[in-house]
Amino acid sequence: MYSALKGLSFSERVLALAFAVSAALLALAHGSERLLGLVPCVLCLDQREAHWAALGVAAAGLVAARAFGSRLGAAAAVGAAALVYAVSAGLAFYHTGVEYAFWPGPALCSGGGPVGPVNIDDIGAALDGPVDVPACDDVQWSFLGVSMAGYNLLISAGLFALTLGAALAETRRARQVRFGEKPS
Repeated sequence: MYSALKGLSFSERVLALAFAVSAALLALAHGSERLLGLVPCVLCLDQREAHWAALGVAAAGLVAARAFGSRLGAAAAVGAAALVYAVSAGLAFYHTGVEYAFWPGPALCSGGGPVGPVNIDDIGAALDGPVDVPACDDVQWSFLGVSMAGYNLLISAGLFALTLGAALAETRRARQVRFGEKPS
Protein backbone atom coordinates (compact mmCIF):
# COMPACT_ATOMS: atom_id res chain seq x y z
CA MET A 1 0.00 0.00 0.00
CA TYR A 2 2.87 2.35 0.73
CA SER A 3 4.05 2.01 -2.88
CA ALA A 4 0.63 3.16 -4.10
CA LEU A 5 0.93 6.33 -1.99
CA LYS A 6 4.58 6.96 -2.83
CA GLY A 7 3.93 9.00 -5.99
CA LEU A 8 1.27 11.19 -4.39
CA SER A 9 1.76 14.69 -3.04
CA PHE A 10 1.10 15.40 0.63
CA SER A 11 -2.36 16.79 -0.18
CA GLU A 12 -3.20 13.73 -2.23
CA ARG A 13 -2.08 11.43 0.58
CA VAL A 14 -4.26 13.33 3.03
CA LEU A 15 -7.20 13.06 0.61
CA ALA A 16 -6.61 9.32 0.23
CA LEU A 17 -6.52 8.92 4.02
CA ALA A 18 -9.65 11.04 4.45
CA PHE A 19 -11.43 8.97 1.79
CA ALA A 20 -10.40 5.71 3.48
CA VAL A 21 -11.41 6.83 6.98
CA SER A 22 -14.79 8.21 5.88
CA ALA A 23 -15.46 5.03 3.90
CA ALA A 24 -14.57 2.93 6.95
CA LEU A 25 -16.82 5.02 9.20
CA LEU A 26 -19.72 4.66 6.77
CA ALA A 27 -19.12 0.92 6.48
CA LEU A 28 -19.11 0.61 10.28
CA ALA A 29 -22.27 2.68 10.61
CA HIS A 30 -24.14 0.72 7.96
CA GLY A 31 -22.72 -2.56 9.28
CA SER A 32 -23.87 -1.80 12.82
CA GLU A 33 -27.30 -1.09 11.43
CA ARG A 34 -27.52 -4.26 9.33
CA LEU A 35 -25.59 -6.70 11.53
CA LEU A 36 -26.23 -5.44 15.06
CA GLY A 37 -29.74 -4.08 14.49
CA LEU A 38 -28.87 -0.56 15.66
CA VAL A 39 -31.40 1.91 14.27
CA PRO A 40 -29.92 5.32 13.40
CA CYS A 41 -31.61 8.44 14.67
CA VAL A 42 -32.01 11.61 12.63
CA LEU A 43 -28.73 13.08 13.87
CA CYS A 44 -26.89 9.84 13.08
CA LEU A 45 -28.15 10.04 9.51
CA ASP A 46 -27.03 13.68 9.27
CA GLN A 47 -23.54 12.68 10.37
CA ARG A 48 -23.45 10.03 7.67
CA GLU A 49 -24.30 12.66 5.06
CA ALA A 50 -21.20 14.63 6.05
CA HIS A 51 -19.01 11.59 5.45
CA TRP A 52 -20.66 10.89 2.10
CA ALA A 53 -19.84 14.49 1.16
CA ALA A 54 -16.25 13.98 2.35
CA LEU A 55 -15.98 10.89 0.13
CA GLY A 56 -17.11 12.93 -2.86
CA VAL A 57 -14.75 15.82 -2.15
CA ALA A 58 -11.77 13.52 -1.60
CA ALA A 59 -12.50 11.49 -4.74
CA ALA A 60 -12.96 14.63 -6.84
CA GLY A 61 -9.71 16.09 -5.53
CA LEU A 62 -7.76 12.92 -6.25
CA VAL A 63 -9.21 12.67 -9.76
CA ALA A 64 -8.52 16.35 -10.46
CA ALA A 65 -4.93 16.03 -9.25
CA ARG A 66 -4.29 12.94 -11.36
CA ALA A 67 -6.21 14.05 -14.46
CA PHE A 68 -4.83 17.57 -14.66
CA GLY A 69 -1.44 16.97 -13.06
CA SER A 70 -2.00 19.98 -10.86
CA ARG A 71 -1.52 20.14 -7.15
CA LEU A 72 -3.99 23.01 -7.10
CA GLY A 73 -6.97 20.65 -7.44
CA ALA A 74 -5.77 18.52 -4.53
CA ALA A 75 -5.05 21.61 -2.45
CA ALA A 76 -8.53 23.01 -3.08
CA ALA A 77 -10.10 19.64 -2.31
CA VAL A 78 -8.15 19.36 0.95
CA GLY A 79 -9.48 22.79 1.94
CA ALA A 80 -13.02 21.76 1.01
CA ALA A 81 -12.58 18.51 2.95
CA ALA A 82 -11.52 20.54 5.99
CA LEU A 83 -14.82 22.43 5.78
CA VAL A 84 -16.78 19.18 5.45
CA TYR A 85 -15.01 17.69 8.48
CA ALA A 86 -15.65 20.86 10.47
CA VAL A 87 -19.36 20.40 9.76
CA SER A 88 -19.11 16.69 10.59
CA ALA A 89 -17.39 17.45 13.90
CA GLY A 90 -20.02 20.10 14.66
CA LEU A 91 -22.87 17.67 14.00
CA ALA A 92 -21.19 15.02 16.15
CA PHE A 93 -20.56 17.57 18.91
CA TYR A 94 -24.22 18.57 18.87
CA HIS A 95 -25.35 14.92 18.88
CA THR A 96 -22.99 14.03 21.73
CA GLY A 97 -24.35 16.97 23.72
CA VAL A 98 -27.88 15.71 23.14
CA GLU A 99 -26.84 12.23 24.33
CA TYR A 100 -25.35 13.66 27.53
CA ALA A 101 -28.44 15.91 28.01
CA PHE A 102 -26.38 19.11 27.78
CA TRP A 103 -29.08 20.52 25.47
CA PRO A 104 -32.26 19.24 23.89
CA GLY A 105 -32.25 17.57 20.51
CA PRO A 106 -34.46 18.57 17.62
CA ALA A 107 -38.18 17.88 17.97
CA LEU A 108 -37.94 15.24 15.26
CA CYS A 109 -35.53 13.33 17.52
CA SER A 110 -37.92 12.76 20.38
CA GLY A 111 -38.21 9.12 19.36
CA GLY A 112 -41.00 6.74 19.94
CA GLY A 113 -39.61 3.27 19.78
CA PRO A 114 -37.85 1.03 17.33
CA VAL A 115 -38.83 0.90 13.69
CA GLY A 116 -40.33 -2.47 12.85
CA PRO A 117 -40.81 -4.24 9.54
CA VAL A 118 -43.16 -2.54 7.08
CA ASN A 119 -45.84 -4.50 5.29
CA ILE A 120 -46.02 -3.65 1.59
CA ASP A 121 -49.79 -3.07 1.94
CA ASP A 122 -49.22 -0.49 4.67
CA ILE A 123 -46.70 1.69 2.83
CA GLY A 124 -49.31 4.22 1.72
CA ALA A 125 -50.69 4.50 5.25
CA ALA A 126 -47.17 4.75 6.67
CA LEU A 127 -46.38 7.68 4.39
CA ASP A 128 -49.42 9.56 5.67
CA GLY A 129 -48.62 9.04 9.36
CA PRO A 130 -45.76 10.07 11.61
CA VAL A 131 -42.44 8.26 11.27
CA ASP A 132 -41.31 6.26 14.29
CA VAL A 133 -37.59 6.91 14.83
CA PRO A 134 -35.33 6.31 17.81
CA ALA A 135 -34.63 9.18 20.16
CA CYS A 136 -31.35 11.03 19.56
CA ASP A 137 -30.51 10.94 23.26
CA ASP A 138 -30.76 7.14 23.39
CA VAL A 139 -27.22 5.72 23.24
CA GLN A 140 -27.62 2.32 21.59
CA TRP A 141 -23.92 1.42 21.65
CA SER A 142 -20.85 2.67 23.49
CA PHE A 143 -17.29 1.53 24.12
CA LEU A 144 -15.30 2.82 27.08
CA GLY A 145 -18.17 5.19 27.83
CA VAL A 146 -18.01 6.87 24.42
CA SER A 147 -20.91 6.56 21.99
CA MET A 148 -20.73 6.28 18.22
CA ALA A 149 -21.42 10.02 17.99
CA GLY A 150 -18.56 10.64 20.41
CA TYR A 151 -16.15 8.57 18.33
CA ASN A 152 -17.36 10.36 15.21
CA LEU A 153 -16.61 13.66 16.97
CA LEU A 154 -13.07 12.57 17.82
CA ILE A 155 -12.36 11.18 14.34
CA SER A 156 -13.97 14.09 12.49
CA ALA A 157 -12.07 16.62 14.61
CA GLY A 158 -8.84 14.76 13.86
CA LEU A 159 -9.59 14.69 10.14
CA PHE A 160 -10.47 18.39 10.27
CA ALA A 161 -7.10 19.18 11.86
CA LEU A 162 -5.26 17.00 9.35
CA THR A 163 -7.00 18.39 6.27
CA LEU A 164 -6.75 21.99 7.51
CA GLY A 165 -3.04 21.51 8.16
CA ALA A 166 -2.56 20.05 4.68
CA ALA A 167 -4.50 22.92 3.11
CA LEU A 168 -2.42 25.51 4.95
CA ALA A 169 0.83 23.75 4.06
CA GLU A 170 -0.15 23.53 0.40
CA THR A 171 -1.19 27.19 0.39
CA ARG A 172 2.15 28.19 1.91
CA ARG A 173 4.00 26.12 -0.68
CA ALA A 174 2.00 27.62 -3.56
CA ARG A 175 2.67 31.14 -2.29
CA GLN A 176 6.39 30.43 -2.05
CA VAL A 177 6.47 29.04 -5.59
CA ARG A 178 4.48 31.98 -6.94
CA PHE A 179 6.73 34.60 -5.40
CA GLY A 180 9.95 32.78 -6.17
CA GLU A 181 10.82 31.93 -2.60
CA LYS A 182 12.53 28.70 -1.70
CA PRO A 183 9.85 26.18 -0.62
CA SER A 184 10.33 24.91 2.92
